[in-house]
Amino acid sequence: MGILDGKCGIIFGVANKRSIAWAIAEAWQAAGAKLAFTYQGERLKGKVEDLVQAFGEDTLLLPCDVTDDAPD
Repeated sequence: MGILDGKCGIIFGVANKRSIAWAIAEAWQAAGAKLAFTYQGERLKGKVEDLVQAFGEDTLLLPCDVTDDAPD
């Protein structure tokens, strides 16, 4: 039983396996958290998709666009 069992987290900023965000994701998963990931732009989408597969097929992956700060 991990300290984060039953908790959910969202990971921003993964670019590759050397990203601090990636290390945080691995630690959170090891502690029991269920994770979702974001990617910034189509250029990084494929890389992050490949990495996220290590967390299971049902791991949520979403685009993150912060270019417009207007509320929806």
